[in-house]
Amino acid sequence: MKATKLLGLLLAMIFIFTGCGNSSTNIQFKKQAELKRIENPSISNEDKLYMASNTAGIQLLQKISAESEGENTIFSPVSFSTILAVLENGAAGKTRDEIDAIINPERLSTAEVNEKYCNTINYLMNLGYKENGNKTTLVELANSLWIQENLQVKDIFLKDSNTYYGAEAYNVNFANDICISAMNRWIEDKTHGRIRNYLSKVEPGTAMIAFNSLYFKGKWQSPFDKSKTQKEDFHLNNGNTVKVDMMNAEKQIGYYEDEQIQAGKFNYHGCNMLVILPKDSTDEYARNLNYADIQKAYSNSENMKVKIKFPKFSFKQKNELGSHLKNMGMVTAFDNRSADFTGIADRSGDFNLFVSDISQECFISVDEEGTEAAALTSVALMGAALPKENAPPEFYLDKPFIFVISDDRTGLVLFIGKVENPLGSE
Repeated sequence: MKATKLLGLLLAMIFIFTGCGNSSTNIQFKKQAELKRIENPSISNEDKLYMASNTAGIQLLQKISAESEGENTIFSPVSFSTILAVLENGAAGKTRDEIDAIINPERLSTAEVNEKYCNTINYLMNLGYKENGNKTTLVELANSLWIQENLQVKDIFLKDSNTYYGAEAYNVNFANDICISAMNRWIEDKTHGRIRNYLSKVEPGTAMIAFNSLYFKGKWQSPFDKSKTQKEDFHLNNGNTVKVDMMNAEKQIGYYEDEQIQAGKFNYHGCNMLVILPKDSTDEYARNLNYADIQKAYSNSENMKVKIKFPKFSFKQKNELGSHLKNMGMVTAFDNRSADFTGIADRSGDFNLFVSDISQECFISVDEEGTEAAALTSVALMGAALPKENAPPEFYLDKPFIFVISDDRTGLVLFIGKVENPLGSE
């Protein structure tokens, strides 16, 4: 049996299929994006799908951090879980069971998962409000399928990917350089130029590439005063000190502190960034972090005036996820003989679809005005206490810290990461 690989990136998922012929050089629309519009999306902050996405995101961040010690790390749980949900539509048997164990622990039907993700996408794309004609919080999630021209993909897979995830579909010839340029342009466009030249080549035998992109841009509800930003010390884990652009303020934020951490909640319109500053080792705290710790910081935070030092930072990171997912139990999808993606394309005597790899690239930039972040994956209500009049606590982010960008109403984590050095390059 010839092997059909399926390579997944966090923004893209690539299916490799051996034996595809090459004929034309054109790139043709197979399906225009037609996401089903839902006027009043149904969402819940206790949805098990959201909790599963958040939990998987934390686990993957921990694995990424362990292999890139001392480096800035970032991961998008919702971009990752969305592309796996698209893939789930074409999976069957043990292959689907192992995907479900990560993103769908309640074992909802495919129809139920699709409806929930469709509601979520509709909700996220309508966050924030307009100010001078521009949205103060912009969340854009897009999907696309790039299909080798002679691969017979099932209509129901294309239909569901289009209806529930807004996935555009293209017929292409991966052997032609024009195809790589077209895919890179799609990625650059959907991430507003923040992720460029994602692909340099496509491996021979590629049958399909599926991309999920997530773009976030949020304006702080309470911006920092640029005139108070100054060069200050940031203490690295290796004992060295670097000079960074440190934002300074004394303002009302959601603040929480216990024997292990300080945490500050900085609001956008409809979303927030929770920043966690461990009192001891950031690496050690990150290794043991779980979603309950994040929920605890949110639910116990109090609205109070805080003295803040917050470094500006900007970086990007690309991570290969295949080995981590295998360690998390998603094994069969990567096996060229036992993987079952017959919901995408039928097996024949000489080929079978399987996942070759899954990877993700993310970008983030934080300054006085707010935050910009982007992710590409291929194959991811708080009560406020009255302000206190005591001397304001000091929340000085002058050593490595963890950040979590999430939606206010659902708690769905859009991005999570660890800043080791604010001077980390883009």
